[in-house]
Amino acid sequence: MDIDAIAAEVADAVGLAEGEGGVRDVLRAIAAAEPVPASQLSRLTELPVPIVTAVCNELRKRGVVDRTRPVRLTDPAREVLAAHLPRLAIDCACCGGLGLAIPAELAALRADLELDAAGAPAARIELDQTHCTVETKIHRVLRLAQAGALDGRRVLLLGDDDLIAIAIARFAALTGTAAGLRRLAVVDTDPAVLDWIGGRTAGTGVAVELVEHDLREPLPVALTAAFDVVCTDPPYTVPGAELFLSRAVAALEQRPGQHVFFSFGARRPAETLATQRLIADLGLVLRSLTPNFNSYLGAGILAGRSHLYHLRTAEQSAPLIEDAYAGPLYTADTRTEQNRPYRCAACGAVYLVGRAQDDGEPPAWSTIADLRAAGCPACAGTTFRPMPRRQR
Repeated sequence: MDIDAIAAEVADAVGLAEGEGGVRDVLRAIAAAEPVPASQLSRLTELPVPIVTAVCNELRKRGVVDRTRPVRLTDPAREVLAAHLPRLAIDCACCGGLGLAIPAELAALRADLELDAAGAPAARIELDQTHCTVETKIHRVLRLAQAGALDGRRVLLLGDDDLIAIAIARFAALTGTAAGLRRLAVVDTDPAVLDWIGGRTAGTGVAVELVEHDLREPLPVALTAAFDVVCTDPPYTVPGAELFLSRAVAALEQRPGQHVFFSFGARRPAETLATQRLIADLGLVLRSLTPNFNSYLGAGILAGRSHLYHLRTAEQSAPLIEDAYAGPLYTADTRTEQNRPYRCAACGAVYLVGRAQDDGEPPAWSTIADLRAAGCPACAGTTFRPMPRRQR
């Protein structure tokens, strides 16, 4: 079994932007964690779930991955890989790689945030929203506290459907540090989110400023150059990152060492490079990057994870976008390949999912979730697999 040749074939068959190295990453992850579901492989390799699924399907054709699920190697492949991938337990089993542990003293905070999240406004898919878990809310607040970004600081949240303002206010009340928080403000385009935050932070001792504003427009004067810390979890597109980070820099007082906590999902190599370039062009310094720091409810294509960037300002920091912005922002705005074929796992029928092209009729299902909910028209099956690019 020639793993080098197989990796090249699979990368070509799937059209994998990461090339042979991406296939090798999948193989290493399988060998280390088998049997392992595709969603976990996605987290381990930072590849979207449909891509991981397509790679595994190609590996099955070549006798590398077993046809059963969850994903596991065949015996011959396991023997070949064992010579090159010694199994050593080197990852921390306590913190999951986050470098943080939730203290027992915060049990009450976890319970309160569960209640706060239960009745919150639903995530708006068209705005690329997916709510983070309660554990992630607490982890974000702990990371802020760990970095000294709460005590005596002025904190701005650019978009807050994750309700981090509530977590900060309740954390400050529980730990007796509310008086040390100089300012806490939230900018969001959704009045329902702002109303919910206002109601759930009342009585915490933390005054939260709630500002309804579309970040396509420049920040109001009262929010410009007025903060020490900005937190943002923008749409997972490069234009979204550029716009939200530009507004973040504009909101910070103009001096070195100010904080930006930026949550952003794993992207393909070209998009990741573009994101890193714009961070440098903004004059921001990377303090730390914690992979898979954020966990989300849903967000299946990203395996429910995103990274946390801790950025600091420098003397040269300046926004790249200062005026009103009218370009693409959300995933649907920037998607070039709008329609995608999926094959029914039960009967093999193929269906197109997505939005209308300029020269054609719209598919019957705009998302794969719609197709699963409707079931296969031919056999009523509910499991569908994305087709590798060369088979489309």
